[in-house]
Amino acid sequence: MTGMWVAVAVIAIVNVVFKAAGPAVLSDREFGARTRAVLSALPVALLAALITVDLLGPHWADADWTVLPGLATIGVARNRRYPDLVCILAGVAVTAGLRALV
Repeated sequence: MTGMWVAVAVIAIVNVVFKAAGPAVLSDREFGARTRAVLSALPVALLAALITVDLLGPHWADADWTVLPGLATIGVARNRRYPDLVCILAGVAVTAGLRALV
């Protein structure tokens, strides 16, 4: 357990150093258009990867198909500019309804 806390502390320190090094190294320079496009796409790609791993589980063995229509419902609701809470409740309702039917 102690080794885990040491690893967490080391990663936290490295994170702070990296965040501080960025402005120090770049100072007043700005990224190019291509670099900005890649950097803006990274959070979306990371979120998609995390959702995929969470849905499919380790070794993709725990796939729950009832979650996929719920996620699709959330996507459609967000595309139609509904509030976040409405989107989440709609997705939960679809997923719960499918699980009740199965």
